[in-house]
Amino acid sequence: MRRRNRMGYRGYQGRGGGASGWLKVLVCILAVLVVGGAGYLLALRGGVPLPAWQAGQPSAAVPSPGGPDHTPAPQESAEPQPSASPSSSPDLDQIRAVEVTVGQLLDGSAQRRLEQADCEALVVDMKGSSGQLQWPSKAPLARELGAVGGQQDLAETLQELSRQGVYLVARVECFRDQKLAGANVDQSLLMTRGGNRWYDSMGMSWVSPVSEQIQKYLVELCVELSQMGFDELVLSSGGFPDQGEVHVLAQSAAYPTQREAVVEAFWQQVTQALKDSSMLISAQVAGEDLAAGGETSGVTPALLEKYARRIWVDLGQASPDQVSQVLRQAGIDQQREMIVHTAVSGQEIWSQG
Repeated sequence: MRRRNRMGYRGYQGRGGGASGWLKVLVCILAVLVVGGAGYLLALRGGVPLPAWQAGQPSAAVPSPGGPDHTPAPQESAEPQPSASPSSSPDLDQIRAVEVTVGQLLDGSAQRRLEQADCEALVVDMKGSSGQLQWPSKAPLARELGAVGGQQDLAETLQELSRQGVYLVARVECFRDQKLAGANVDQSLLMTRGGNRWYDSMGMSWVSPVSEQIQKYLVELCVELSQMGFDELVLSSGGFPDQGEVHVLAQSAAYPTQREAVVEAFWQQVTQALKDSSMLISAQVAGEDLAAGGETSGVTPALLEKYARRIWVDLGQASPDQVSQVLRQAGIDQQREMIVHTAVSGQEIWSQG
């Protein structure tokens, strides 16, 4: 009786003199293989002989001469292919934020506003367009300008709120700064073609992002805020003016025709200075400027996609659809978009777009 063993060979299981004959034939075959130097073992993979050093290895089979090709067909990769849609941000928590003042932080009323607005995040203006700081900064230029303010116990209040699970957002006005403009630091005050001080639609003056001294000053402030325990930093007016009669601004070294590279250099500095910090860097932008591609301010959608973790949009006259379309085209998904609206209570609420 003949049976097929698990390796695919057939062996004789009966008794009698026939066994010795088969053994002689087997010995002759082995002798021929050894003499011929083929170096093969009778180990089969899919019916095809393998070299001795590959017996039992997961290697591609070698077809026997003149026989059928048993090489397995290549398998399609199971790895996901790149998507043309904007990348998602799975590590970015969705937040709903209400604006409060430093005074409300210190007197405890910020927490009540948080609960009333059904939010988990607080947005605090730590440097407004006046240029006044809401903390005792150690930056030399801040002291020179008389911009240092705030109380020492603010850091303790922030730490306590953080322990309670409150998400803390610091907002900083960058180049719209009345103290920097009033002192004309580094000759960076933006002027009209008629040689007068320029004002935006809110009656505020701006200094130029071209100034390396001012860029350094703003970076110093951002680093200090990161050390105070804020979870996120929102930079507003982080480029050239985008509101008001910008067409009357005088072209100069302080207000160049090509502005995007200047603005990007500033954002690069902030990013580099905070690379070891856990604080997220985000941007607040005007909807009209964003819908126009950021050509006026130099804060383009491409720059936002590269440097801003979240984009906080004050729509103004722009529609949500206009803003969303521009952001999606730049590869910025909806999870990174924040839109402000005024609640019935009068509170300014920020939520995902």
